[in-house]
Amino acid sequence: MKLKKITSFLEERAPISLQESYDNSGLILGNPDAEISKVLVCLDVDDDAVDYAISQNCKLILSHHPTIFKAIKNFTGTKESSLLIKAIKNDLALYSSHTNFDSADGGLSDLICSKLGLKNIKVLKSFLYDSADYGAGRYGETDPIDGLRFINLIRSRLSVDVVRYVGQIPQTVTKVAVYNGSYDRDIIGELIKINPVILITGDLKYHDAQELLYNGIFTIDAGHYGTEIIFVDEMSQILEDQFSNIEILKYHGKDIFNYHI
Repeated sequence: MKLKKITSFLEERAPISLQESYDNSGLILGNPDAEISKVLVCLDVDDDAVDYAISQNCKLILSHHPTIFKAIKNFTGTKESSLLIKAIKNDLALYSSHTNFDSADGGLSDLICSKLGLKNIKVLKSFLYDSADYGAGRYGETDPIDGLRFINLIRSRLSVDVVRYVGQIPQTVTKVAVYNGSYDRDIIGELIKINPVILITGDLKYHDAQELLYNGIFTIDAGHYGTEIIFVDEMSQILEDQFSNIEILKYHGKDIFNYHI
């Protein structure tokens, strides 16, 4: 199957125009007319992911995080340049579906809400695209549940060993906001209006945590990896459902952080 058929499908599901201004989603490396029979799906394009793809004769790596975010002025001595050189030498295409997939209908934010059993899902930070409401983050409702039980539910459903939190654990949870990946302080206005009982996010900075605490928003930081690794299984399933004639391999990698408990 030609690469352009796969990328066309991906961009119908998550249009590139939905990505944030800093992002670099889409086809980063590769010939759209290349024949693809095997795809590796991963969160990050690192050396291990590239080596695994090469060893399995994959011709496409589909990642959530882009291999490169900014222009490369030379190909000497950087992680990104060495990965690109290795990919080029092995005729390996690189494609990312990042913040556009986060914001898309049925994308990563919605998938997390589904895993947590949230209902009446709405967009947190919305914008109008093609006469439809899209945007980053989601919020929804859950049947009343004890706060500590809900935290344990988050750990279980997202398969994270530890979380950190800001504020006092609520007695009862009914409304939940989700903002996967790195927390963005620009959503504080929306959060104040929505007033969720819990916000679930990752990569929370100290002063942003102080601001959330000041505004009475109990926050769970489940980590960047923890809130986005589900991309691998979910995107693999999407591809398998659409393309029965290509083989899908998964590479989960591991969280860059280690924890001493």
